[in-house]
Amino acid sequence: MGHIDPRKLPAMPELMIAGPGELHEEDLDALGHQVIAHYGDLWTQLMGETVEAMGKLVGAHAPYIVPGTGTTCLDMGLFNLFEAGDKVVVANTGFFGMRLSAMARAHKLDVIEVPVPVGEPIDADRMGAAAAGADGILTVHVETATGVRHPIEDIARAARDAGAVYLVDGIASVGGETVDLERMGIHGLVTGSQKGLDAPPGLGVLALSELGHARVDARSERPESWYLDVKTWDWYRTEWAAWHPHPVTMPTNLVVALASSMRRMLEAGMDAWVARRAALAERLRLGLADLGLAAIPTRGFEANLVVAAWADEPAALQKHLADKEGIMISGGLDPTMGKAIRVGLMGRTATDYMVERVIDGLGRALRDLPGHR
Repeated sequence: MGHIDPRKLPAMPELMIAGPGELHEEDLDALGHQVIAHYGDLWTQLMGETVEAMGKLVGAHAPYIVPGTGTTCLDMGLFNLFEAGDKVVVANTGFFGMRLSAMARAHKLDVIEVPVPVGEPIDADRMGAAAAGADGILTVHVETATGVRHPIEDIARAARDAGAVYLVDGIASVGGETVDLERMGIHGLVTGSQKGLDAPPGLGVLALSELGHARVDARSERPESWYLDVKTWDWYRTEWAAWHPHPVTMPTNLVVALASSMRRMLEAGMDAWVARRAALAERLRLGLADLGLAAIPTRGFEANLVVAAWADEPAALQKHLADKEGIMISGGLDPTMGKAIRVGLMGRTATDYMVERVIDGLGRALRDLPGHR
């Protein structure tokens, strides 16, 4: 392959992967606006409105929108809510549950893993029992590897009863599931811009409830990071509020595109928005089941943004869809790698039309496979 000209990329399959999603046209237009300054009256107002909109989406005051990824803000959450030597209970729900354990160990936390059977929800009572005497609980909301939505409100109650701080990885849930930090009693929530928020990759979000901020204030010393210390961000929000309310140069085009996407979501109403994604996901699961592709999640715990189903030859199905239908879907991740397909319902392609195309295309792919005719 020769050099790739970034100004003349080849035609690509339409994305129905487990993130990122394709941009809506109005958000793409916003992303393509000429770069604007990351300080001054216009920017300060835009950034403030974007932070306020994010707060409405997750039920928390003034979340931190940070250049980076969701994983960047998982580091940020771990740095600020916990200190080296703290004991945390982590639910091993699959690939991203295991990543939480790995990140916690990198932060020198004492990790207790609670295994969760593939496809099943986290048992909140079991987490609470394991958290007796522990400092915190870490879980994903939606495990991207299995398409399971976990009962974070129940886990938050268990954490409260155990006196533990609760940090949630909501990277594959926010924008597609109902999340309300203050009402649910969650200390911290992390997400990224590229999945349920229907925006480009490149921004992470950390939201803290009042309980979360209280935990940060109670630390024995500041985190061993300047960039990811929320007190650094708080100082700039206060001292430089009038013109530059953040400690770094913000990627202005990414923020503009995110603001455009969130405006559309909030104008639709989050209850209606989430219900629409849930209906799409259910339609897709029913279509896959009709093809003999059984859903991985236990009934009642299926995610809205990622539909995961067992498949004997996932790579062949992916190749057929990409080559013959012009659609890209995802394969499995541990513990479903080589055993499953995953379809994302994010961004511009989260439509009835695209769901039907995926179902029809998989039907043709299965008929082409030996033993499926």
